[in-house]
Amino acid sequence: MSDIAIIGAGVSGLTAAYELTRAGHRVVVLEKSRGFSGRAGTRRHGAVCVDHGANFFRTTDSEIAHLIHEVLPTDELVEVNGEVWTFDRSGAILPGDPVQNGEPKYSYRRGINTLGKLLQAASGVEVRREVRIASLDREDEHWLLRDSGGTSHGLFDVVITTAPAPQAMQLLRASEISEPLQNTLLDALRVSRYHAQFSFILGYNELLSPSRGFHALVNSDGAHAVSWLSFEEDKPGHVPEGSSVLVVQMSPSWTSRRVEYPPEEILPEVLENVSALLPEVAQKPDWWDSQRWMLASPSSAVDLESLRTGEQENLFFAGDGLCGRGRVPLAMSSGLDSARRVMATIENAP
Repeated sequence: MSDIAIIGAGVSGLTAAYELTRAGHRVVVLEKSRGFSGRAGTRRHGAVCVDHGANFFRTTDSEIAHLIHEVLPTDELVEVNGEVWTFDRSGAILPGDPVQNGEPKYSYRRGINTLGKLLQAASGVEVRREVRIASLDREDEHWLLRDSGGTSHGLFDVVITTAPAPQAMQLLRASEISEPLQNTLLDALRVSRYHAQFSFILGYNELLSPSRGFHALVNSDGAHAVSWLSFEEDKPGHVPEGSSVLVVQMSPSWTSRRVEYPPEEILPEVLENVSALLPEVAQKPDWWDSQRWMLASPSSAVDLESLRTGEQENLFFAGDGLCGRGRVPLAMSSGLDSARRVMATIENAP
């Protein structure tokens, strides 16, 4: 049995925690925010719940399917109605990939962040929230973790960090790690890139486009101001009957030129782009909200071989950023892989 710290209560960290506690290890998860599931986030507005980051997940991976459908409770699991279609820079809308559209899409009745809560409940792991770990220092054969206020959170045999690469690099620079190892890890992480993305939530007290035929639209050429648009009422339990809620994720290039703007200043431009795509959504919303995702999703993978040199010092990494694509199942698979690498290292220790 080892004492293991996991930095980050996103789905990769909580999946790793599930796997490690199942094997009998003592695990603590340290999370800088108040919630679970990271970018698989849910926001509430009265009776409405909105998945404003990751929109849904699929379970085509057999191991993830087993965990979602057979291990975790499924009473809140819901299938998302409708297909994902595409549009180009001109706004021309076309049906999407028939193979992908043939695969079920899932969320939870009370939002996609339920996944993290279920993983935590299944593992029973302690999650210390609103704790931002700022440094990792070696003390003999252990890691000492300190938060941004200088408070120690104890000594651990193993650390897994699931922070996005830019945050992981900041953590490593502030830590007492041998210089050669620190440089190797920083070089491995440096190649990973994340983009910023504005998400807008548009709420309507009437039903829009009831016969549209699709759940979501995704930009196919990266040349439109809108990257993604979806209807939250296609998820059972998310939106009261007779209402509509749109999630509009603006493109990284559009966002990068406006990332510092107050959301209310750019809302008219967002609405103009939405109504150009869907003329039936020309009216102003009855209510709206926004989220400025500074690290929306990874766009390039890390150097995994170099990153794994940290395992010599019982320092492991996980998260969808390792493979360069922001997907809930990939984050979960990364968490499982890191947990198993930790267990193999412990078993092979002299």
